[in-house]
Amino acid sequence: MGKNIVQKLIDSHRVEGVQKSEFEDSEVLIKIDQTLTQDTTGTMTYLQFEALGIDKVRTELSVSYVDHNTLQVGFENADDHNFLQDIASRYGMVFSRPGNGICHQVHLERFGVPGKSLLGSDSHTPTAGALGMLAVGAGG
Repeated sequence: MGKNIVQKLIDSHRVEGVQKSEFEDSEVLIKIDQTLTQDTTGTMTYLQFEALGIDKVRTELSVSYVDHNTLQVGFENADDHNFLQDIASRYGMVFSRPGNGICHQVHLERFGVPGKSLLGSDSHTPTAGALGMLAVGAGG
């Protein structure tokens, strides 16, 4: 039996590991082409990124979206947004300001590429699978 699109995408991005059989799960390491984060999970993500001591992102494209915590009642959200903008600039990411749209939809429309892999910190990241991407939501 032939492979489906997900299996083909995993195979094309595989760095390490093999699928043992059609009916047996196994761990594989894949190359990630794109990432997306949003402001509720991005701040913690990038604090960890800084702690790793990496000088820039290693993906083809990484986008930091501000689309969840846009209400400015106190200083906390504004501080997080400033931090996310600084991090994006420092590490070579695209920064998407508040008002640009919801991360998973904007990413699908503006940055989605069939055949690429996407790892996102938004639960709706897999919507990019509609374009033929290997799109995985993680975090939370």
